[in-house]
Amino acid sequence: MALTFRPLSPLFGARVDGLNPGDISAAEADALKAGLAQNKILSIPADGAGPDDFLAVARAFGELEPFFLSAYSLDTHPEIYVLSNVRKNGAPIGRDGAGFHWHSDHTFQERPCSATLLHGVTCPDEGGDTLFVDMVAAYRRLPEAMKRRLEGLKAIHKYQKKEFAFTAERDVDAATAAKIADLKRLRASEEAARPKSASAKASGASPAVAHPIVRTHPVTGEKALYLNEEMTVGIEGMSDDTARALLRDLAVHATPEDAIVRYKWRSGDIVIWDNASTMHSATYTDPAHDRVMHRLTIKGERPI
Repeated sequence: MALTFRPLSPLFGARVDGLNPGDISAAEADALKAGLAQNKILSIPADGAGPDDFLAVARAFGELEPFFLSAYSLDTHPEIYVLSNVRKNGAPIGRDGAGFHWHSDHTFQERPCSATLLHGVTCPDEGGDTLFVDMVAAYRRLPEAMKRRLEGLKAIHKYQKKEFAFTAERDVDAATAAKIADLKRLRASEEAARPKSASAKASGASPAVAHPIVRTHPVTGEKALYLNEEMTVGIEGMSDDTARALLRDLAVHATPEDAIVRYKWRSGDIVIWDNASTMHSATYTDPAHDRVMHRLTIKGERPI
């Protein structure tokens, strides 16, 4: 059966049907890569898929990129990184509290990953959504004067571990905000009590890199804003105050409520997104509801 791509939302994204994750042909891999460039997000229903199937899907998009942190690699498949809010014997089984800000992945690297994949191993009935915005559309919405201002500017990206924010949403109710504040304090105290891994120390010491604020997509040639609310720390040739204000304004411009695609996970889903054309953010999951996700990334090129 040929692969079919159906709209995931009125804005962007597609659901892929007809794929056997454990048996992907070269023609299907080509179709998946073309579909990702066109749709920016792909969702693959994959009930019953295991780590080997997840790895096979990822390899259809290119060469795997080893994750820069190693504390929560899956024991049986060390290429896979585990994200989870689950505790066993008081210790986390996966990384918790990361990714809760608008960002493109691994922008602090000279060659950020081209695509990211998540496999929903255990998905809660409520909470734990992933938010996406189209950065090509965000660039197109800019006034012409701002496009001219941004031409040739490079943002400075630096690894910063600002975890435990737990949501980039601007409209959470007071009760949820209080739960987030309590959880933030708890997770920060747990983190402080744990020794830093060698990989965490190395990533924290990585030098800053500069990438264009307006990035040209390597496949489609489209221009997109290229931002990371956590890791963009300045703009070359600009004062810190002016740079921070501009970067903040651009992030707000890119993430209005009516431009956001909210992905509600179902257990078994595999979701792939294009880091050159989207930003994303995790959202809050109540600790009473288990969430376990497996993560892989694909090597990319230096942004131009």
